[in-house]
Amino acid sequence: AVVSTQSTGEEHLKEVMRLAEVSFFCLLFNNAFLPNGEAQLQKDMMFRERLTELQSIATLDHPDIQVPARYHREAPWTPAQYHLNLLPAFKSPSGKLSCILSCVFTIFKLLFIGASGLTVLDGTTDESSVPGADDLMPVLIYTIIHCNPPNLLSTIEYINCFLPRNISGQDQYMWMQFSGAVEFIKTMLQRST
Repeated sequence: AVVSTQSTGEEHLKEVMRLAEVSFFCLLFNNAFLPNGEAQLQKDMMFRERLTELQSIATLDHPDIQVPARYHREAPWTPAQYHLNLLPAFKSPSGKLSCILSCVFTIFKLLFIGASGLTVLDGTTDESSVPGADDLMPVLIYTIIHCNPPNLLSTIEYINCFLPRNISGQDQYMWMQFSGAVEFIKTMLQRST
C-alpha cells in the first residue's frame, strides 16, 4: 500500500493545530469562558435551575415539545445526553463543539433507528422513515432540558465567539439546530414565568 505523504502531512498539521488550540484554551479558559465573571456564572446557574424546574413538566407530549410517537421508545436519548455531559471536560471551543455535534448526530442516528425499526439492520429504508428537522428539534429540546448541562449559555457564547471559521455543511447545520433548540427553551422559560 502506498501512503501519501501529503495527506499524512496535512493530517499531522491538523493534529498539531488541534493540540495548539487545546493548549492555548487550557491556559486562558477561565478568562475566555467566563469573561464577565460572577455575573455570567450566576446567569448560567439561574438558567440551569429553571431547566431543573422545567424537567418535571417537559414530557414527550408537552404542547411545546410534542415528540412524534414513533420516537417515544427511544426516550430519554441517553447516548445523546452522554455527549452533553462531557461538555465540562473540554476547555477548547472545538472540543465543546465536538460534544454538541456528537449529541445531535447521535439523536439523528437514534431517530433513524426509531423511525425505520429493524429495516436498518437489513439495509433497506423507506423515504418516509428518514428523520428531518421537524423530527430532530423536539427530541433535541427534550434532550437538552433533561440533560441540563452546566454553563450551557456560556458554552454557546464561548463557541460562537471562537467558532472555527471552517465550520460548514452538516456541522454548521447541527450547530444551528442546537443553538435554535436552546433559544426555543429560553422562550419556553419566559412563557412559564
